[in-house]
Amino acid sequence: MRKRLSGVGLAVAVVSATMAEAEIYHRETISDFRAVSIAYDALVCGIWVANESNEVVLLSTFGKELRRFDTGMRSVRSLTVEEEGLLIANGWGEFRRIDCDGRAIDAPFRLSDTLYDTEGLHRDADGSFLVVEDDPSRLLRIAPDGTVLMELFGDRFDPPMTEPQGVTRDPYSGNILVVDDNEGLNSLFELAPDGRVLSVTPLSQYGFDAEGVALQPETGTLYVGFDSGQALAIFDWIPTEITIDTPLDRGPDCAYS
Repeated sequence: MRKRLSGVGLAVAVVSATMAEAEIYHRETISDFRAVSIAYDALVCGIWVANESNEVVLLSTFGKELRRFDTGMRSVRSLTVEEEGLLIANGWGEFRRIDCDGRAIDAPFRLSDTLYDTEGLHRDADGSFLVVEDDPSRLLRIAPDGTVLMELFGDRFDPPMTEPQGVTRDPYSGNILVVDDNEGLNSLFELAPDGRVLSVTPLSQYGFDAEGVALQPETGTLYVGFDSGQALAIFDWIPTEITIDTPLDRGPDCAYS
């Protein structure tokens, strides 16, 4: 049975008193599965998962493992989907492009001189990248050439987003979704494209240490990975409001829902 999220604990009570929660309903949780970064891929109709090892895992949208391979990178901290495969990062400033079988497309490189502690990564419809870091707490938009197009500091939000770990974007509403881990509020932040906070939804009753987030936009299926909790939770999600006039490109239709 799907269950509406509710606040737990003192920190959650503070959030609930000052900020609306999103419409988000729990479907199921896959236990004993570490997911520090996740990304939806409509082309293969699946979810790519990094577990902070040398491997990347492909899951079906139902959570069944389809593929697993060695990336050649010692540790994958974050990943996102690109046209020819995946862009992966080790969290220390190094990035690498690989295809969907794990083969290297190019040599390791730096996406931007400003990026080191890359916790979350999302390639947007225009080719730019949304990036979150937690030291300092930042949400950035980076052009393909490495230029910083936007820089927002999460500890200045109300309530503060002090430990952002994962990021994705809904192409229909335009809203940016970021998860904040246990050192912060362990919550889902829903933001307008300019960083305005739309909603903050506590996640502690579903897992500890939220680190990854992905969205299957055509079904509104939201995936949240919990690091310390070793779990991948699946939800239905509805945007709080529409913040763009024209929907973004969301890629091909997924064959399964």
